[in-house]
Amino acid sequence: MKALHTSVIKAAGLIAALPRALAGGLIAVLLLLTFGSGAAAAPIDQPDDSASLAGNNDLQGILRIMEDKDGSLTPEQAAAPAMDALYEPYSSSGFAGTLSKSVYWVKLDLYNDAARTRDFMLELSKPQLGKVTLYQFNDERKLSSETVTGRRLPFYERSYIHRNFIFHLSFAPMTGEKLYFKIETDTFLQLPMKLWDTQSFLEKEQHQDLLFGVYYGIMLVMALYNIFLFISIRERTYLYYVLFILSFAVMQAVWDGFAFQFLWPDFPGWEAKANPVFIVLTGLFACLFSQNFLAVPKYSPRMARIMTLFTGLLILSLPAILLLSPAAGTRLAVCLSSVSILFCLGAILAVRFRIRSVFFYIFAWIVLFAGALLNILAAYKLIPLNFWSLYSIRFGSAAETVLLSLALADRFNGIRHEKTLEEKQGALLKQLHETTKRLTSTHDLDELLQFTMTSLSKITACEHGFILLEKEGGYELTAQTGAGPWYGLNAAEPESEAFLRRLIVEKQLILLSGHENLSLPDPLARTFLGIPILYHDRMIGAVVLYSYFARRITGNERSILRDFAGQVGISMENVRLFSEINRLASIDGLTGVYNRSHFLKLARRHLAQCRNTGVPLSLIMVDIDHFKSINDRYGHLMGDKVIQETVKRLAELAQPRGIIGRYGGEEFVLVLPGVTAPQAIRLAEIMRKSIAASPVSMQGQSISYTISLGLSSLGPDTHEITSLVDQADRALYLAKESGRNSVKTL
Repeated sequence: MKALHTSVIKAAGLIAALPRALAGGLIAVLLLLTFGSGAAAAPIDQPDDSASLAGNNDLQGILRIMEDKDGSLTPEQAAAPAMDALYEPYSSSGFAGTLSKSVYWVKLDLYNDAARTRDFMLELSKPQLGKVTLYQFNDERKLSSETVTGRRLPFYERSYIHRNFIFHLSFAPMTGEKLYFKIETDTFLQLPMKLWDTQSFLEKEQHQDLLFGVYYGIMLVMALYNIFLFISIRERTYLYYVLFILSFAVMQAVWDGFAFQFLWPDFPGWEAKANPVFIVLTGLFACLFSQNFLAVPKYSPRMARIMTLFTGLLILSLPAILLLSPAAGTRLAVCLSSVSILFCLGAILAVRFRIRSVFFYIFAWIVLFAGALLNILAAYKLIPLNFWSLYSIRFGSAAETVLLSLALADRFNGIRHEKTLEEKQGALLKQLHETTKRLTSTHDLDELLQFTMTSLSKITACEHGFILLEKEGGYELTAQTGAGPWYGLNAAEPESEAFLRRLIVEKQLILLSGHENLSLPDPLARTFLGIPILYHDRMIGAVVLYSYFARRITGNERSILRDFAGQVGISMENVRLFSEINRLASIDGLTGVYNRSHFLKLARRHLAQCRNTGVPLSLIMVDIDHFKSINDRYGHLMGDKVIQETVKRLAELAQPRGIIGRYGGEEFVLVLPGVTAPQAIRLAEIMRKSIAASPVSMQGQSISYTISLGLSSLGPDTHEITSLVDQADRALYLAKESGRNSVKTL
């Protein structure tokens, strides 16, 4: 009990630092519980009738104590008349609450002035005393009996199987006994000693058993309740709270003697270490629980780091306590426990009432402190020892456990509410995710915009809407759903509408409700939602949705819609880039016609179609004659100009059926679906003559040049476009060999 008393005395000092109103309330609780208490009954050696002796007799007031620093005294020496002067009243000796290696001798004189034999039970309610030896002397100071008990012995070696130390005393009529207790302890010295008759002792045990059953039952139920919550929601706060409850309950069981009786009765060595170990564990889990319950890392990262370091110190202290002596371990545990209380209070100051949980937390600790303080005051005779003060620490800890469990239940309800919102938002996000996947998979802008319009209409439950797309400094109406633009909107100049103008200027999501805003664009509508489509903070479009019914959109949903609109903007830009990349990948940069690979891809498609339908197809290969000499004489700029003009004229002459591509360097190829071989020859001659008659001019220079052409046509044995290209290439070679500026076919 001393460990508890010392810890709570220091904690009580901390309470004084709370606001004056809080301290005043605690004092009021103490006064309320103090009044109505009864005084202890008279000791047995006072003249009294048998009825008065049926109650309990508190013996602490008549105990006398002597310190044997080296433990060398024998029972006979301690009981010698010459030693009587060395005994001093226990209540004023100053030994109560001390932690020393000394041996203490406690003297108690009892006298039975009744004319009958009376039996009593002497109870020493300090289960942590290491070794207690009772020496019974008669009036002539002759040793008549010796009883040894204590925590250092296995539990079941006791004369009475009881959590406290019980001694049976029998008094013959008109006789007395001198009792000498030899106390050896490695914990705080306290001697709560009472004398009971058998009936009173049994009644007291029944009441205490009921009280202890209720107390430990509450602790167990709260632990089980919160472990189920932890399993359900996987929130570490609940696990820390369960560990705090269990460690506190076991610590209390150690103080009450139940732990030694039921948990480890055959291990007195561990019993000596259990008290400081569970004091430290209680402080450890109190800090971890406080840190998580009050969300200290969120509101005070510095305090959270300090608490984390301290909890690490508590963990490291556990093996040290096991190695230290019980007395040293107890001192260390009490110091660490006191600092733990400081950190728990410091967590409150760090959070500063920014969350509702702080109020539950403070009230729960106040109740515990009040119970502990009552117990302290009763132990030091500052208030009468009664039912309330004797069990106040248990009342306080049970009430604290229940209050914190209620706080956690409130937290659980909050988490469940947040989970419900998260599930709703999760469904929204899932739907938007599927929509986004669809957006990123299409490269058609019209399809993308229409799908965006339909999806957002479904998600927001707004049945009407349209999309404005930026174009050449203005905005044009594109995709739409439902009724599209509302009645009276100028579709040619949508930015002339105040709502749309505000959306374009502010570039922020705008939500208007008929219940909040009476100047809606359409007076019949109840909800208007404008979502800007941004790309790199540049507005490239806007989604406008409206409904003739009131629609509720939460702040988080608005944020999700903004993010989705941003994704739409990215998808639109991707479509544009994809189109540009495709164009660049299929077009020759100098001439603007198809490059070789894309031309062959298109030609292969036309070849397959013509074979399947029986339509003729011809292919012309063109080469500029003496092009190298043109580059050498006039320069590459003039050469590029010649290539560009040649392509331009060939393309004009091949229209509308012909497809032209640059095959390489100064070579070009044309595929002519639906054109027979004779028709192709006539067209090739026209091309040859046109080029020869059209000189190219640049920067005052004019150059005339010619081309050579080779032809091939689709035959029954032609299966690949490469065969036609090869035939035309060989025909072109013949044209080159025959003097150039000619048309040849195989």
